Amino acid sequence: MTRDTTPTDGTGPQRPHSRRRVLALGATVGAGALGGCLTNSGDGNAGGGSTGGADSGGDEATNGSGDDAGDDGGDGGSPSLPRVEDPPAATYVPTHFEAMRRLELVEAGDYLLEPMLTYPHRFWNVTGDRVEAAAPTDDHDVHLMVTVRDAETGRVLPAETGLRVTVGREGESGTPHTPWPMVSQEMGFHFGDNISLGGDGTYEATVRVGAVDARKTGSFAGRFAEPATGTFTFEYDRAFRESVIGDIVYVREESDWGVRGAMANGSLGRGGGRSYGDADREGPNFVDAQRQDVDRDHRGEPRWEARVDDRRYGTYWRGPAEGELPPAAHLPGRLLGEPVVGDALLATALLPGGSRFVEGDERYLLVSPRTPYNRSMLPMAALDYAVRRDGSAVASGALDAALDDAVGYHYGTALDDVESGDELALSVATAPNVSRHAGYETALLETGGVTLTAEVPE
Repeated sequence: MTRDTTPTDGTGPQRPHSRRRVLALGATVGAGALGGCLTNSGDGNAGGGSTGGADSGGDEATNGSGDDAGDDGGDGGSPSLPRVEDPPAATYVPTHFEAMRRLELVEAGDYLLEPMLTYPHRFWNVTGDRVEAAAPTDDHDVHLMVTVRDAETGRVLPAETGLRVTVGREGESGTPHTPWPMVSQEMGFHFGDNISLGGDGTYEATVRVGAVDARKTGSFAGRFAEPATGTFTFEYDRAFRESVIGDIVYVREESDWGVRGAMANGSLGRGGGRSYGDADREGPNFVDAQRQDVDRDHRGEPRWEARVDDRRYGTYWRGPAEGELPPAAHLPGRLLGEPVVGDALLATALLPGGSRFVEGDERYLLVSPRTPYNRSMLPMAALDYAVRRDGSAVASGALDAALDDAVGYHYGTALDDVESGDELALSVATAPNVSRHAGYETALLETGGVTLTAEVPE
């Protein structure tokens, strides 16, 4: 789908309405805990903004995984919200921005925990090539999320940490939960799940974070080797329910619902931390590859951008300081390319011998899978490689998960024998088995291979 550039102030010419059918049930609330809590602000929020779509009146819809779906929830404590019925097999713009309550950061050993709460809502679990919708039930009260960061830099850490949360009324024993590792356009990588409480009151959540299993390099070497525990409290009451429903904001134009693009990640830079993108490179030969074609996205389509107040969405270009991972051009070594498999970008670099990523003098092959636009990490995948010369394989195997303080989460391997001009084949054997919020559930799912040409750095 070709898009014209969208002015950020909304004053430009209107784009033609998308033909994609949208299921619009209106921002009504189920019969459970949230009943009667909507506001009518008339500013585009859930109580007064645009709620209709191309097809209203309660038609059934299907999402990318093929399940019958009506809205984010059933008849419990979840609002009924419009959803895109037939999203593309790519990252797409959902109908609305989620509203949530961010709690105080919690220190836990080497980790910094960022807890968040919102209304129960639908997400999608991925196991192998199977995608299953996880819809909230009548018993669910909140969607609890935790982002795990490095306590020193504030940088987001991957799924290898594992996570366990025990939630109960303050001063009482709680119920253990194992949240899903998730990726969201607005929150990036985090852990989350819909959970049940016991009515209004003050609740205490104890989070246990495990050790990071990925190989660690740079200043991360030797860290995150021990589990740690942190605790936070939160209030569950009518005021909370009203705030997380009343602050929902719709994407400005219904014609933008379901088109290729993404919502900006609003959770970056919390806790005083920097993004991975601040590891800038200088020198006369430095070229920011992501700026070479600033008017085109990773699929070669025209970029566009729109805003609702301070919220941004579209196929916008993100600067080096925005994103969980650095821009491809800021990776160390020689950038070989950013091939795309299933809408995931595989930023690939080859490092000279003797880097901090290897123990000897070998070169290092670095592959950094990321979401388009927001550059969020994609853990829990399996990637293979092969180096071919004159039609014969000289090296092959699996890439290992690694975590570096400047590069972030990636996959890599040491290479003894690689020459400029060699064919480098990359294969996604298993797509990232992380759960998805709306906008990602039909993307980042494909397996397959791509081929690059090696250029060996001096």
